[in-house]
Amino acid sequence: MSRIVVLSLTTGEQYVDMTGGGKLFLYVTADTRLAFDQFSLGDGMDYFLLLGGTTYIFDQPNPFQGQPCFVRADSGTATMRVLVSG
Repeated sequence: MSRIVVLSLTTGEQYVDMTGGGKLFLYVTADTRLAFDQFSLGDGMDYFLLLGGTTYIFDQPNPFQGQPCFVRADSGTATMRVLVSG
């Protein structure tokens, strides 16, 4: 079964569940930081930057399987859409 989650992001960290049995689709409206723990989202830390206006597609096995994921807007606000299939 697929599910879509829409997150309204600020510069505060937020947990997101990206686990599922199929493909993972991510879309962000503004630059968004992604990390495996909330402490890595700070300035100068180890996070992955999702560029605003971009769609990311991860095939099975997706890299977030069994991993806690935290996100936050790089600055200001952002919207993140997550579609997990399967």
